[in-house]
Amino acid sequence: MKILLIIPSTQTLFSCGTPELYKKLNIGFYPALGSLYLASYLREFSSHKVEILDIAVEGIGTEDLQKRIMNGSYQAVGIFATSFTINVVSKISKIVKEINPEINVIIGGPHVDIFPEETASLNGVDFVVLGEGEITLTELLNCIENKGNPEEIKGLVFKKEDKIIFSEKRPLIDNLNELPFPARDLTDYKKYHSLIGKSKVSTTLMTSRGCSFRCNFCFIQYGGKYRMRSAENVVKEIKQCVALGINEIFFFDELFTVKKSRVMDICNEIINNKLDIIFDIRSRVDTIDEEMLLKLKEAGCARIQYGVESGDPDILLAMNKRITIEQIRKAIKLTKKAGIDVFLDFMLGYPGETIEQMNRTIKFAIELNPDYLQFGITVLLPSTTIYQEALKNKFLKNDFWRELAKDPPETIIPPIASEKYSRDELEKILEKAYSKFYFRPRYLLKKLFKIRSFTQLARQLKAGFHLAFSK
Repeated sequence: MKILLIIPSTQTLFSCGTPELYKKLNIGFYPALGSLYLASYLREFSSHKVEILDIAVEGIGTEDLQKRIMNGSYQAVGIFATSFTINVVSKISKIVKEINPEINVIIGGPHVDIFPEETASLNGVDFVVLGEGEITLTELLNCIENKGNPEEIKGLVFKKEDKIIFSEKRPLIDNLNELPFPARDLTDYKKYHSLIGKSKVSTTLMTSRGCSFRCNFCFIQYGGKYRMRSAENVVKEIKQCVALGINEIFFFDELFTVKKSRVMDICNEIINNKLDIIFDIRSRVDTIDEEMLLKLKEAGCARIQYGVESGDPDILLAMNKRITIEQIRKAIKLTKKAGIDVFLDFMLGYPGETIEQMNRTIKFAIELNPDYLQFGITVLLPSTTIYQEALKNKFLKNDFWRELAKDPPETIIPPIASEKYSRDELEKILEKAYSKFYFRPRYLLKKLFKIRSFTQLARQLKAGFHLAFSK
């Protein structure tokens, strides 16, 4: 069989809750690793032919998509779905069926794990793949090709006559080392980059899956079970990236620094193999120490992204962040001391948050003086604690995301979490916060002296232009 894996968008989640002004910055494109893992697994463990279409990166419209489907001789199309792109996914499904009703449309991604029945009920959808899809998709294509019974395949949801059928649940993959590396070569990988990156080309890489923490605003895919790859396996993939000409890597683990010994092992493997790379990681402020930071720097770590979220102790407690203001200050100080850039994430408009608390967070962000920061309006994501609480206390009049999943609208605007302030009011607060931070002379001078290449200069000028002149 021949399957086309479609990625409708790689950017939506990163711009959620951000004013239109800042969306214009074009933060860049990141490869959707989930789809790349599916492709590599199919290629290694089956005879099926697979292609990948990243719509955002290739910049194609409806007409080009129709031509691709018509000329591709596909027996199946797989589409990656988030709750922010399910409207586009639904449209693509219908387009595929209009061109050829015999093509099997298969949907996977975080959205379907929350709304499996609703997704399977959409027009044009044949199968829904739950959880980690590498094995399930491969078995499903084998089943379709051999005219087998899909009910025997674990991890599926599909329509059968007028009923929605759930097959047996598939367990998570325990040994991530057994998975082939993402099929970056099936994409136009040289187009992937980041606005704040130092190189023309970058990629993402996952050394683990899941997260062992439970913040009240966050949805964790795969049930949150945390599994890690070995240091040797990770470095083998890094070598593959370097062979493709990619030397800047964003480790997209939910949390890279859970286990210190493994972080040290990965760094030592990079150093011992003399890999000339730069990389970014995500971390919590309470899972790093000075020894780890110095080793990360030695291995090539250029930036650490911390989810600080708030500068108010009461809001941190409400979020279930389980970190303190003092831990935040200490982690940022140690990171700067190690010579690693700091990227901080903050949320404004959390349930119950006052303007005084938001101003405290903005003041705290400026005090910490990171190299980069991102403010976002707190929105109610599906299946999160704060979303369930909003339904329970009637702040939300209806189940927004479930209704959306049943009948995806043309435009998706997630509900804000604040009961005290409107979206317009919060966006004005955000724009003020961004201006206060990024237009300080101290910050501008620091950024100027840190520029090391024309690529960096061009991207920083672009960012500054949009921040200064966009309406």
